Amino acid sequence: MSPNSPGSANDLVPMLMRRLVIVLTLAVGGLTACGGSDGDRDAPARSYTVALQIEDHEDEYRYLVVGDVPTFQVGDEVTFEAENSGTLAHDLQVVGPDGLTRGTAEAVLPGVTLTLTVRLEDPGIYQLNCLVDDHLTAHHMQEFIQVVDA
Repeated sequence: MSPNSPGSANDLVPMLMRRLVIVLTLAVGGLTACGGSDGDRDAPARSYTVALQIEDHEDEYRYLVVGDVPTFQVGDEVTFEAENSGTLAHDLQVVGPDGLTRGTAEAVLPGVTLTLTVRLEDPGIYQLNCLVDDHLTAHHMQEFIQVVDA
């Protein structure tokens, strides 16, 4: 077999180099996809589910916490599950201490539970508001949670 004929050692080198590049690319891509230490930074410090009961009786509209409330810390992820046991539609908006909205769940009818998950990224007071009609402005449908440094 001559050095330049098909299947010679000269043909194998470029083919092996291409395969080596593909294998290395896949290996590096796999390490990036696994996350490593950078991926851990995006994981919440702790995760909680907080059950809320939504009530509206005459002029009193409110969110009631069902069960114990944990001490919330910066980095926690909280899922609010709010059961609408009232007679009107209600939603849920979470506003951070900087005044920025951290999440909003669409309004649900009576008998339906809404779910909203937010990351508590800053220390301070967070507001839980109902934005349906005049529930916040006229009925003060709002609750507060405090988040402390970890």
